[in-house]
Amino acid sequence: MKVSRHKAKEILYSIAGAPETEEIDVRDSYMRVLAEDVITERDYPDCRKSAVDGYAHIPGYESYTSAGETGAGRKGAESISGDETVFVMTGGNVPDNALAVARVEDCTVENGRVFIPECKKGENINNIAEENAKGDVAAAKGSVIKDGLFPVLFYLGRGKVKVCKRPKIGIFVTGDEILEAGEEYRKGFVYNTNKYILESMFRKYGFDFEYAGHVKDSKEDVEAAFDMMSGKYDIIISSGGISMGKYDYVKEVFNTCGYEILFSRTAIKPGSPLMAAKKEGCTFIGMPGYPAAFMTNLVFYIIPFLRKCYGYAVFENEEVSVTMGGKTSSKEGRFDINRAAVRTENGVLTGFDAGTQKTSHFISFAQVNALLLLDEETGTLSAGDRAKAVLL
Repeated sequence: MKVSRHKAKEILYSIAGAPETEEIDVRDSYMRVLAEDVITERDYPDCRKSAVDGYAHIPGYESYTSAGETGAGRKGAESISGDETVFVMTGGNVPDNALAVARVEDCTVENGRVFIPECKKGENINNIAEENAKGDVAAAKGSVIKDGLFPVLFYLGRGKVKVCKRPKIGIFVTGDEILEAGEEYRKGFVYNTNKYILESMFRKYGFDFEYAGHVKDSKEDVEAAFDMMSGKYDIIISSGGISMGKYDYVKEVFNTCGYEILFSRTAIKPGSPLMAAKKEGCTFIGMPGYPAAFMTNLVFYIIPFLRKCYGYAVFENEEVSVTMGGKTSSKEGRFDINRAAVRTENGVLTGFDAGTQKTSHFISFAQVNALLLLDEETGTLSAGDRAKAVLL
């Protein structure tokens, strides 16, 4: 059953389901997805803090007498009055009644008196709850714990964090023509590429998977792989075996293994063969064998689907607008996804065709960093035309 790209995404997202949750040590949370909002449990800061090394004081006096000093984590004078001043280090608590902190480099000390220039009320003081108030949402459910968020959890003093459970993903590749890296080349054969496409892309998004191996093109071998994997994994992804060819057995095996085929082709190029099937407790995604088609389907359909399975709040691909720096061809009436190199020229994201868009060609992916999304009404684009793109 062939469906539009929109219908294919609708079906995939409908079977993604809500992930289960678990509580883990915050140290193990990198690249996991929050299963709940992270709420601040106190004010930040919870007392007034000095933004500089300087003198906390009450403005209006010609000079001041020192009442000691304090620093971050150190106890000093809790309050001042009149012409008293306390030297406060950056991050130290500002004494009660102090209305400003003057930078130390702007002050002078003569004959035991501190001379402070005129300061505005509140100058160089970080006020209570100015960053976050108790009960504020510091990070929303569905956020990926990486980059800034990971250290923020430590800043908040979290020891545990509730995250979405990762679905168990198993993959296998089919084909009698597949060689493994390091094997001696044989004419007409191809090296196993799609496993490593998955490996590189899954690492990027924090997806786990297990490689179940290379399955020969026979009904018995494919059926045995399904029998073994269906009870073990939540999601099975295969490479090859779903086209109309003579030796493609995956679709036949579905019928005997109890899977409902949801669709078998989508209206895009490259990579029209894409199959989704479902049985209780397991989703199957059958991907095309050509690496270029495999990569395109992975980026366009499967990565967003898996992000949803993982609990991402934002799971769709981010699209950017690019200006073409040259010609790229597509066919009107068909949704084409073209490989491109995108770079910034004169402050503008500019896209350049990869030079080949053949499904059977893959080496060009070494030079590209984007996929152009060319809808049914686009046709051929020339230099200066605009296009939407997904950056890889």
